[in-house]
Amino acid sequence: MKPYVICHMCTSIDGRILASRWNRVPAGAKTSKLFETTAASFGIGAWVVGTTTMKEFADGTFALKAAKETIERVDHFADTKAKSFAIGADSKGVLRYKRNNVDGDHVVLLVSELVSNDYLAHLRAAGVSYLFCGKDHVNVTTALRKIRKVLGIRKLMLEGGGTFNGAVLKAGLIDEISQVIVPIIDGGTGVPGICDIPGKTPKNAAAGLRVINHKKLPGGVNWFRYRLVN
Repeated sequence: MKPYVICHMCTSIDGRILASRWNRVPAGAKTSKLFETTAASFGIGAWVVGTTTMKEFADGTFALKAAKETIERVDHFADTKAKSFAIGADSKGVLRYKRNNVDGDHVVLLVSELVSNDYLAHLRAAGVSYLFCGKDHVNVTTALRKIRKVLGIRKLMLEGGGTFNGAVLKAGLIDEISQVIVPIIDGGTGVPGICDIPGKTPKNAAAGLRVINHKKLPGGVNWFRYRLVN
């Protein structure tokens, strides 16, 4: 069993997601504010992203201290009283933390067996939780199952980059897509999209959608919610 997954993203009309490129956004269409307010309206206290996005919420780069003992490779839930969660994939153990929360959301990392003993000791010392989700990469199916079973999360916001979102979509784990569309065309070749399926380009479209809600927002922004159709 997994959580109900809503992929919530802010995009250009051509589906690109790098808002830092959008220097011609109409007045009133403040992407960061619109993204946060629409996300908050769901009332879901847990979000998940890939490594690149999670790096924005980590505490920089620094060397790890040598672990004093061998740490058993089992899931570690550091704060069982946590009510909200910031979840990020980190299969190789590259993220660093000096605190165990992002704006009050408890940090949980999805790791693989590639991470070092020193890294696990670092996470424990910082009070960060972690879940083992694969041997050499984060298996998103395993990750979502553990997010539900270990953390008790029933609804989850997927807010990653195109690659991570694409992996979750390819695995058939997204239930709903929430897309805040800014009236601008990015047009950049190679710029990440809302869902970039890893591997070879699929022969057919990845998923069918059914519109379940639509709202017009300030600045000509449109907010669509879609249910995935198998």
